[in-house]
Amino acid sequence: MREGEILQGEGIKIIVPSSLKNLSLIRALVKTYLIAESVSKKDILRLLTVIDELATNAIEHGYSYRNGEISIFMIKEGNFMKITVEDFGAGFNSSKKSKDEGGMGLDIVRGLVDNLEIKSKKVGTKFEILKEIEEETKL
Repeated sequence: MREGEILQGEGIKIIVPSSLKNLSLIRALVKTYLIAESVSKKDILRLLTVIDELATNAIEHGYSYRNGEISIFMIKEGNFMKITVEDFGAGFNSSKKSKDEGGMGLDIVRGLVDNLEIKSKKVGTKFEILKEIEEETKL
């Protein structure tokens, strides 16, 4: 394997400090992986929106802007992308419903993916996503 080469079908795990300034780094790394996996531009935009929303939620709600880590795992399996976004913060509060209390971002995420599972852990929250994708057509 050459330096910088991504093995297709192997998946990728990204762990970054929970800071708003790292959102652009997350987007760049995720986009690079999705391009390497030949995901369509339309689905790349959707998945970037999903991951950006979940990472922002982890920073704002999971860690309340304090130090922590966000873990993102992605793997392409056939015509599906499996994604896990995980934090080790305060945990998910399913009773919050209004925009002031949170929840709007998850509605956006649900509208962009085929399946979303939210798992509260002893410490933190794990979001498991399944999204059917199209491959980028090669000319």
